[in-house]
Amino acid sequence: MRATQILAAIGIVLLLYWGAPFFVPLFLALFISHALSPLVSGLTFLVRWRVVAAALVVLALVALMGTAVWVWSDDVQNVWQEMPNAAKTVSRSLQDVVRRPAGPINEVKKAAAELESVANGKRAAAPAPASAPAASKPMWEVVWEGGKGVATAIGQITVVLFLVFFMLASGDLFKRKLLRIAGEHNKMRFTAQVLEQIDEQARRYLVVLLIANVLVGLGTWLAFWALGVKYAGLWGLVAGVLHTAPYFGPSIIAGGSLIAAFVQFETWPRAIAVAASSVAVATVVGMVFATWLAAKHTRMNTTAGFIGLLFFGWIWGFWGLLLAIPLLAIVMTICEHHEPWKPVAQLLSR
Repeated sequence: MRATQILAAIGIVLLLYWGAPFFVPLFLALFISHALSPLVSGLTFLVRWRVVAAALVVLALVALMGTAVWVWSDDVQNVWQEMPNAAKTVSRSLQDVVRRPAGPINEVKKAAAELESVANGKRAAAPAPASAPAASKPMWEVVWEGGKGVATAIGQITVVLFLVFFMLASGDLFKRKLLRIAGEHNKMRFTAQVLEQIDEQARRYLVVLLIANVLVGLGTWLAFWALGVKYAGLWGLVAGVLHTAPYFGPSIIAGGSLIAAFVQFETWPRAIAVAASSVAVATVVGMVFATWLAAKHTRMNTTAGFIGLLFFGWIWGFWGLLLAIPLLAIVMTICEHHEPWKPVAQLLSR
């Protein structure tokens, strides 16, 4: 029996790993539609048809994304153009830190070695010829790879938007179908209870996530603006989005802001102050407020949540970091109502 369970667990992991192109858009659309569902339900009272309300909400979401891209496009382009100079500046600084002038003892040792070499009749080895520079990729290959990446991203976004629309338009159709499949009255009531708890867990987590991300974005923007960092608003937006991935998102912002601040101010103490301010904002909001609120509403063990982040980040990359916590909350709720799986729920809960 245990061997069968181990094989089943391995099969599930492989399925999630190889099925990432299917599961990631599906779960993203599921959580986005769940977050927008109350808005669609309220709008349905005005327009009468849920399909129309779902279409209006999705179009508003697309318009919001387009507006954000248009507003921040100049700043993103400027940052992209400054990246080569930034890399050179950081490289020169690190070389200056590492390079040290040779001391008198090293000079004496070097001279003694040269004298010994002359005395033994040895000649210094001729320097090896410089290797030929690596051939750069043809321009058409670079353009093709970049175009493929852009096309893939646009295709995935389109798939997610269509899934969100269909899920919002269908309403609670799948919930009703699951209740019909349950058949008996007791099973229907049990299934309805599980689905309601899953909805409650997901909704609470999304509320916590929204509040925490907005606070992190505003706090980062204000801190960077006070310190005179360029593109403070863009940094706040990116910090708010990346904070969706606990622990890893704030680390990326801290490292990126450290380099950007050094390139701008050309002093490491000030750059460290900028990075420390981003860490302080993420700590106060994310690890104090959001962790307390999430633990209160999702009832999840922090250690188990971090291990889940590592697991889903391993199989799905960045998207796994974003989806890990809500998926673990759903798994915990399902395991709580299934007797053989209750040990898993106890492992995940506080």
